[in-house]
Amino acid sequence: MDIIDILDNKVEDTLKDNKELKYKLNSLEIKIKDYEDNIQVLKEKNEFYKTELKSVLEELDKVVKDIDI
Repeated sequence: MDIIDILDNKVEDTLKDNKELKYKLNSLEIKIKDYEDNIQVLKEKNEFYKTELKSVLEELDKVVKDIDI
């Protein structure tokens, strides 16, 4: 092998590695977006449940006060 063949192989390997890394990066970006969406949904559910729980506890407190326990 002469130096040109060696360099050509290195360039091909580097381009292949670069392509693989771009693919992996793209996949990771998609997963990050999915996780961000899931986090937002969980935050919304958490806020809803927090509000509901507060309401239920207030009603329970009112009932307890009404029956003088």
